[in-house]
This record gives sequence, structure tokens and C-alpha cells, in this order.
Amino acid sequence: MNKIFTFNKLYNYLFNKRAELYLQTLIRERRFITYDKARTVLILFESDYSEKNSPIRKIISSLQQDGKKVSAWGYIDKKIVNTAIFPDFRILNNQQTDFFRKPQVSFLNELENNEYDLLLDLTLKPLIPMQYIAVYTKAIFKIGIHKSYLNIYDFVLDVETLMTPPEKTENDEPFESLVDETYVYDQIIFYLKSVQSTD
Repeated sequence: MNKIFTFNKLYNYLFNKRAELYLQTLIRERRFITYDKARTVLILFESDYSEKNSPIRKIISSLQQDGKKVSAWGYIDKKIVNTAIFPDFRILNNQQTDFFRKPQVSFLNELENNEYDLLLDLTLKPLIPMQYIAVYTKAIFKIGIHKSYLNIYDFVLDVETLMTPPEKTENDEPFESLVDETYVYDQIIFYLKSVQSTD
């Protein structure tokens, strides 16, 4: 347990240093984009263990029905995944990252060659590979929940209070967070549809 904690601290430290350096050299025009104007969307998510990811597939379908071109990149902390890698849907695992959980260069190069209107990071906890992808993705507008002090997103949803269990008393029921990928997605879409762009 202690060893895992130490490695996680190391992964986080390296990610923060590398990302900070990259973000300092990055020239990026941050611009709000409404839901209607967004044509291309990249979704980041944590895969469930079975790799079925039904909520994510429903979200993809909903966006596609609205005429969006959607790509989805997930991550699972396993050595082998069963899901095939497609241009518009993939699940990365530990074999596609280096020792420090940074995705392989081929994946980062792919991000360099694509641009998106929106990046929707639906991950609920800090996942180093997904955080790298959020940093390296070329997107006009990036949205995620608060997981880092780094300035990765253009808009940050603060759902921490909904994810934190209240002070326990002896009669309390087990705490169940209301926050999942669908909740985060619904909040993001509500925001994107409510705010009027000045463009």
C-alpha cells in the first residue's frame, strides 16, 4: 500500500511538472463556444471494468443525434483491454503508457494532428493518462471538474461538495455520491446551452 502511494505521488509530481512546462510554452486561443456552434467533441472518461461503458455510449449517441462528430478516449487501470482501438473510440490501458503513466508518443502525436471545438473531461478523479490527454488536446474550449491546480480547463465544474461524504454519525447510511459521468455531462451541456456567446 505504501509503495503504491509513493508511486502515485511520483506520477503526480512528474505530471504536474511536465504539464506546467508544456502549458507555459503553449500558445492557445481560449474561446467560449456554445453547444450549437460546436461541431467536433472529444470526450475523456474512465472506463468501467467490463469496458461496456453504457453511460458514455449514450452520451456519444446523444451528441451524434445533434450532429456532432464525437471521439471518446477512455482509460482503465488494467494490463490488457478487450476493446479495439478505433479513431473515434478507444480505451487506453497501462500498456499504452510509459512507466510514469504518460500516454505513448503515437497517441500524443495523434492529438497534435486533430483539433476539436470542445473537450469534455468526464473523469471524476485524477487519472494521470487522461490528464495528459486533456493537456495535449487541441480544443477551442475545455471543460472538466476540479482535480488539479493547473490551468488545464477553460471552465471548471466544482462538484467537490457533492462528492465529499458529510461528517459521519452512528446512524448514517453509507454515503453515495450523486456525481457520475452522466451528472457531469448534464451540467456541462446545461451550461453550454445557457450561456450566450458574444461571437
